[in-house]
Amino acid sequence: MQIFKQISKRMLRQKGSRHLIIGGCFLVLFALLLGHRQAAGRIEEAGSMEKIYRGYLVAMEKVRQHHVEEVGYEQMTTATILGMLRTLDPHSNFYDRKSFEEMRLEQRSQYYGIGATIQQRFGGVFIIEPFRNTPALRAGLRYGDRIVAIDGKPATDWDSDRVRDHLRGELGTRVAVTVERVGLAEPLTVTIERGAVDLPSISGTFLVAPTIGYVALSRGFHSTTSDELSSSIGKLKAAGMTSLILDLRGNPGGFLDQAIRVADKLLHEGQTIVSVRGREGRTATRDWLAESGSPETFPIVVLIDESSASASEIVAGAIQDHDRGLIIGEPSFGKGLVQTIFPLRSGAGLTLTTARYYTPSGRLIQRDYSSGSAYEYIFRRQAGKGAPEAPAAPATYQTSLGRSVFGGGGITPDLRVESEQISTEQGRLWTTGLFSFVRQLLGGQIPGGAAFRQGPLQLDHEPQADELPVSDAVMEAYRAYLRQFMRDNPALGLTEEMTTTHHEWARRKIREEALLAFYGADKERQMTTATDPQLQRAIQEIPQAAQLAQRAEQARKQARR
Repeated sequence: MQIFKQISKRMLRQKGSRHLIIGGCFLVLFALLLGHRQAAGRIEEAGSMEKIYRGYLVAMEKVRQHHVEEVGYEQMTTATILGMLRTLDPHSNFYDRKSFEEMRLEQRSQYYGIGATIQQRFGGVFIIEPFRNTPALRAGLRYGDRIVAIDGKPATDWDSDRVRDHLRGELGTRVAVTVERVGLAEPLTVTIERGAVDLPSISGTFLVAPTIGYVALSRGFHSTTSDELSSSIGKLKAAGMTSLILDLRGNPGGFLDQAIRVADKLLHEGQTIVSVRGREGRTATRDWLAESGSPETFPIVVLIDESSASASEIVAGAIQDHDRGLIIGEPSFGKGLVQTIFPLRSGAGLTLTTARYYTPSGRLIQRDYSSGSAYEYIFRRQAGKGAPEAPAAPATYQTSLGRSVFGGGGITPDLRVESEQISTEQGRLWTTGLFSFVRQLLGGQIPGGAAFRQGPLQLDHEPQADELPVSDAVMEAYRAYLRQFMRDNPALGLTEEMTTTHHEWARRKIREEALLAFYGADKERQMTTATDPQLQRAIQEIPQAAQLAQRAEQARKQARR
């Protein structure tokens, strides 16, 4: 630490913003490196560290003087820190001031902006769904609006990230959004005051069968997750729920304390939820136990997939290890590294891995990342429809009832059920010609499609059976539209054969998007459960989940005698 103080004093004596920027970032590097050197018992002398700092400055000056493009000090120093962190593990990260503030806002289940989902499609960036009680909804933005300008600046060539960055901003500031809407001759400009946009963890709560509740906890474990789940369970029980399907598919994780509070609602007092193991002697090492004296006892099935990570895996692993319910779906991502957030004085921040997660049976959740690129680590889960990248001979562990489970590669479901995969051809169709057709259909421009003409978003709509069926006449109009679209856009590589092969898939997709445009994503999910193979299997397996939980409860009571 004395070395750190000596170098800090030298840096503070330097003059000019260049040294302040570089010095501040170098101290971050030094602090991280020092921690590793201390662990190994090899602390460098202050003079040696100063030489490294001087060499770093010289290298940076050479880059600035001779690189083909002008490069700023802050840009290079940020890249240096990121490069170093990448040698440690895939999840330690450095955020500049803006990115760090955005991350903290989203973890608080809130950000400042207009409040709408946007997506990039052929032809630009489009509004997909304005959220409930948001500036975007009040301004009248709707599904299919193409964003062509923001604050008078043409945005037709912007990607979705750039559009998002310009739509978000300080609370109470204004932004002018210009959109092209099907059916209007001229672009429409609305001036919107940015507001606080709620970003709840739960995106859907409803009865999927007369006594089976469904909760889609899909947007991460934020500061409000546990309270949201309590509210959802209360509503479902009031509606007659006696068993629950908890959908963690696509949930990337989040706050550890929220994962613990969620699991605590379902496990008995004293049962282990997760073990956190850091470096020897560090405070990060701890076993978290359930504390609830009156947990929920209804049968439960948990859905996971290759995008379920971190906090999602903690909850799924605890339920599986204690035989509290069944896990159905595909192997989870395998992120078992604990990131601690370190705010920096500059407003930037670090998320640094300080420990590892283990399930109650002792399984390491984290999968191996020692070989291969970061790209392979992040995306290889999708190879082979979510095939696990676990060791050839994974370690075997036992649940409370003696069932075998495996460690070191995420959470392997009790019943593996593949999700429906969108093929490359289907994806190409959807993002180009099919999406274009849906916009025209909802805009009232397709003959015979009057029932699909879009009106105001009805977020509180009560679903009815078989709403908005897509008739053969609409599908014929779709094929005719696609023929002309292909002639107008030959470079996209669409063919008549692709249209024929994926005809019925397109019919279903058209209905799904119409439901999304009419009633919002939550209602669309509720009205299309019949086409979700994993959810349908979860419904079928509720009796087995009930039997498993009953056996586990009997064994627990017997062990306490």
